[in-house]
Amino acid sequence: MGMQPAVRLPGGENMAISERTMLVRFCASYTGDPGAAEDLAQQVLLDAWRREHQLKDPQARRGWLLSIARNQCLVWGRARSRELARFVGAERTQGPETPDRLADDFDLEVKLERDDLARLLDRAMALLPPETRDALVWKYVEDSSQGEIAARLGLTEGAVEARLHRGKLALRKVLTTQLSAEAIAHGLVSDGDVGWQETRIWCPGCGVHRLDGWFRPSEGKLYMRCAGCSSHRGHFIHSNMGNGFEGLRSHKPAVSRVLGVIHGMFRVRAAEGTARCPGCGDWLPIRRGTPPWVPERFADPDSIYLWHPECGGGDSETWHSLTWSLPEARAFWRDNPRMRFMPAREIEFGGSPAVVTGFESVTGSARLDVVSLRDTLEVVSINGRGSRGAGQDG
Repeated sequence: MGMQPAVRLPGGENMAISERTMLVRFCASYTGDPGAAEDLAQQVLLDAWRREHQLKDPQARRGWLLSIARNQCLVWGRARSRELARFVGAERTQGPETPDRLADDFDLEVKLERDDLARLLDRAMALLPPETRDALVWKYVEDSSQGEIAARLGLTEGAVEARLHRGKLALRKVLTTQLSAEAIAHGLVSDGDVGWQETRIWCPGCGVHRLDGWFRPSEGKLYMRCAGCSSHRGHFIHSNMGNGFEGLRSHKPAVSRVLGVIHGMFRVRAAEGTARCPGCGDWLPIRRGTPPWVPERFADPDSIYLWHPECGGGDSETWHSLTWSLPEARAFWRDNPRMRFMPAREIEFGGSPAVVTGFESVTGSARLDVVSLRDTLEVVSINGRGSRGAGQDG
């Protein structure tokens, strides 16, 4: 599901200032020399300006700049090391090898990278709770077995395995949030991973995993994905809502707001198989099939979508998201937070083609069934069982 209004980029001057600040901070942490960091950041921006044509994806600009900065820091470190090598060499008795040869034989880039990576991981580990940090160090640094760790902590091996799993998730969260700039430059995480974090929301597709969320309320962006389902379904939510998330700080209220917008667009304000374009407001036919902007590997031939080529506005939903957006379904979700979507099936209702969709609780017997007319999306029946939040209609 995804709302796609026009995107407004910040002004060039403000962007340049924020980029320079980010680069100075990164170069200072990499080199340990604040003075050199200022010069290096300036050089990075100059190089980026010269090579602007090489940047194919503007959304990847941050990672691209940090990659240039990392290379500049490595060059700076090499030059500094060679100066030190020459200085030290001048104080020694001339041997068969010159200081330059010694410096060349010493793989400075590898050493710099390993040393800086070790410092980065040390900083990340220091931000974890002591018991989590100890378990990770014993397992992955000291190479202790899970049995040995369990004996140290007085836990079962199963409990140790769970702690290690939580520890790796916590470490990844640190690297994608507080230390994201350095982690991207080292290749530990990708630029697209920064900001993702596990939420407390159960995936309504499988009911097995919790959803990961990427939420930027100031940018009007919310993406939600499932580690088990998203590899073949894409994001559950891919929403750009402008200032639509104003006042929100957490994922679940944001998801609820997105569902409310979907309900209004396709169920409340739609008429005779048409709905308003989210970009310009023109009335558009509600179409079926694969939306023209969706990658082939995520194509759903039964998607329900709007598309306005003139203004670029559009929105794509599934029977899953349309059902979830109903007030009765959201009430069912509130009472049954661990629910899963039941496959859609086609029937005939009053002589018209219809679709039966719904949700069932993973932990109980509660169930919600919804019947919608296929051509107009009109809801003609809602039946709930075993849930306080489910209403009945027809």
